[in-house]
Amino acid sequence: MRRVLFAAVLILASIPASAQIDLTGSWASRLHEDYIERGPGSDLADFTGLPLADEGRARALAYEPTLLSLTERQCMPWSPWSFMFRPLGLRIWSEFDDRGAVLAWHIGGDFLRDVMTIWMDGRPHPSGNAFYRFSGFTTGTWEGDTLTVRTTHLKATTIRRGNGIPASDQATVTAHLTRHDNLLTIVVIQEDPVYLTEPHVVSRTFQLDPRANIGLFNSCNSVTEIPRLEDSGIVPHYVPGGNPQADHMVRSYNLPREAAMGYAASLYPEFRKTLKSYAPPAQCTRYCCGWIEAQGRPEAAPNLTCKTDGGR
Repeated sequence: MRRVLFAAVLILASIPASAQIDLTGSWASRLHEDYIERGPGSDLADFTGLPLADEGRARALAYEPTLLSLTERQCMPWSPWSFMFRPLGLRIWSEFDDRGAVLAWHIGGDFLRDVMTIWMDGRPHPSGNAFYRFSGFTTGTWEGDTLTVRTTHLKATTIRRGNGIPASDQATVTAHLTRHDNLLTIVVIQEDPVYLTEPHVVSRTFQLDPRANIGLFNSCNSVTEIPRLEDSGIVPHYVPGGNPQADHMVRSYNLPREAAMGYAASLYPEFRKTLKSYAPPAQCTRYCCGWIEAQGRPEAAPNLTCKTDGGR
């Protein structure tokens, strides 16, 4: 009987923990995917692909980019999920107990993004009035081979880089992390009752880099970059109706205004039926070759032909 019990224990011990995929490693961003958002950042007044509420649209149109030159804005942290819109990579590691069970996953931060801890021990989310850092509070559970996480207690920040699209402190994030060999796909679903009318969904893929060449930034200089704003009390902004870039997407890409201003209807395939009169620009003059052009390299990506005004 003892031998049978001992054998059973050995068999159980040899069975791997259910639905446990190792996410540990350095994951590099690959800028050939959604290069503009992950590289230089979206154009001003480019709200395409966003289900903005009227409040969110008004707030985004009031954004003036020199706002970021103010001292108090220089090192202001972003959302813990902002890495989805940055050219930098991720470093992920686990924290475990004395039995080897994973208590938490950690996604490394930098000077603009706090380290995010994903608690795996079943602890509940705290009261909505509890204080938390800019990384918020995140818990995770395995659904098959996908780690599904939920983040609450976020601070007011922006959704994308460079064009002032807002996110309120009432926003929550549900994310799905799935590893396929050396690729890590992350799907982020952000809900915001203040600035969004529907969930905002973004998917990005990162590649494992054994050399940890993931492009980290670790310094921040808090100075007023534009001298005229020093001790002036001026907060750069546009008054309602005063943003000169409000029709940028219309002028530059012939897009109808309702397609550029972040209306939820524009997210669905049926919206294409309303664009019967749309005509694309005669030629591409900017970001024509994406990440290849940004690196100053004349060749195109595999199996693609790169053509720009420079003759490449």
